Amino acid sequence: MEISSRSLSNWNKTNDSLNQITITDRIQKFLDRKFRISQSHRTVHTYKNNIQRFEVFSNQFYNTDLGLLIDRILDKQIDPLDVLDDFYTHLTKIRPEKSRKPGYAARTIKSSVITAKEFLNDVGCRIYWEDLKRKFRLPKEPITYQEGLTKTQISQLIRLANYKTATAILIACSSGMRLGEITQLKLGDIDLEKTPTEIRIRAETTKTNEGRITHISSQATRALKDFVAKCPRQKEDYIFLMNYYIQPKKRYLKSREPAKMSPEELHDYKVQTTEGNLSQQLWKIIKEIPELNKKNENGSNMVHFHAFRYFFKTQVTDAHQSDFAEALMGHKSLKLVYYRQNAAARARTYLDVEHALTITDTETIDENYSEMQKDNLELRGIVDSLSKQLRNLEKRIEIKS
Repeated sequence: MEISSRSLSNWNKTNDSLNQITITDRIQKFLDRKFRISQSHRTVHTYKNNIQRFEVFSNQFYNTDLGLLIDRILDKQIDPLDVLDDFYTHLTKIRPEKSRKPGYAARTIKSSVITAKEFLNDVGCRIYWEDLKRKFRLPKEPITYQEGLTKTQISQLIRLANYKTATAILIACSSGMRLGEITQLKLGDIDLEKTPTEIRIRAETTKTNEGRITHISSQATRALKDFVAKCPRQKEDYIFLMNYYIQPKKRYLKSREPAKMSPEELHDYKVQTTEGNLSQQLWKIIKEIPELNKKNENGSNMVHFHAFRYFFKTQVTDAHQSDFAEALMGHKSLKLVYYRQNAAARARTYLDVEHALTITDTETIDENYSEMQKDNLELRGIVDSLSKQLRNLEKRIEIKS
């Protein structure tokens, strides 16, 4: 089948326009697609950082612009697998900013190489996982031991924290919510009239883009009511989100002014600013307390907001409600595909484990709970004994009749 001269001319024009696309345009289209899927400016920021590392590598290792390197790959002058292999090696040798030793962390290397592969695929290079795995293996993230927080340690933090930080800590410990979900809570998301207090987490605020329902303890509820009373809010108002603009130093959206941001970008920046503010307030407390100012094996602080999520999972699991903990935390698991509770059952289960999530007066509460368990066992024994006697009495009556 012959191609008409008119069709061929149109194809040549289209091909010429494609060749005129700059590397900046290609990167922006790639990032736009990533945002379309994730709907997260933070995710796009991560991809952007990874692409910037790839550009630096191209300039330093191949002494060429990334656009020209891609053209050479498309012209089959260079094998894209060799490029990714060299990029991997480059990341293990270069010294990151503020790092004492050369080489990025395994997680950063893995993320950067995967981003480079996806970007090369996006611009027309065909790279398959099977071929890449035959060339090299991506690094595995080391699994390190992390010490769990105790109620005594958390109680100490709450005593020293301001109202806002203390309330956020109590909500995190008793609900299993992520810090980003807490910062985007609206007053209308919380039903303070229910027992226990119910929180509806909106899908757009979650990591998985799936909404869910969780609860907070009576202790966290009291703290939340006191905090809201100090700063009255409407139902549509955010409880923790900072509404004023702080010029970032070297973080996300550096030197961007509110007028130049889209509403989504501005909201995302406020979320990150609020998270940073809460984390900073927490750091100010722990750096003054030697027993809390400790590092895990991976070099991270022992006390951080995500550690409160670990605390929630541990406490509820120790109370023999592991699946319940996973459901409230929003984890995806095959075990949870058919795990469904109605509102009444979920509330009853939460009340059963609430003692494990209450921070202050823990010794008294735990002792009282242990005594209640002993009394409950004794009562069950008495009831079983009476039931047995009743059955024997019924049998005797039947025999006599």
